[in-house]
Amino acid sequence: MIRLVRRPLIPGEFDAERWLPPLFVAGLAAAWAYLTWVGSTPGCLFRRLTDVPCLACGGTRCVRALTQGEILAALAYNPAVFLAGTLATAWTAWSVVARLRGDPLRVRLATDARGERRLRWGLAIALVLHWMWLAWTLPR
Repeated sequence: MIRLVRRPLIPGEFDAERWLPPLFVAGLAAAWAYLTWVGSTPGCLFRRLTDVPCLACGGTRCVRALTQGEILAALAYNPAVFLAGTLATAWTAWSVVARLRGDPLRVRLATDARGERRLRWGLAIALVLHWMWLAWTLPR
């Protein structure tokens, strides 16, 4: 079984709600500054060497399309970057609100052995499908 649970932070456990939102916002600011002032990005070395896109290929175009409000284009460029960015944004907003409210509970993924196995297989299948999508749709 796979489920989300709200529970107190266990002593010694990494407090993701405290440390990851500022890092996420700092990363967004750095990416915005880089794309604004430098403008161009280095090409993908993996793609240059193999002529096959890596899992992140199309990510910069995805982010640029998102900043211009082109949701479907962003999703087409790189579904994984789109999904990860959307989930990270929602989670960061939730974490900030929870911290401002003083909520001591944390959201964590709880699984049993069967659920963990399902998660691993699901992630592996999703990554293969994602890579196939990029190889099919991204221009050479």
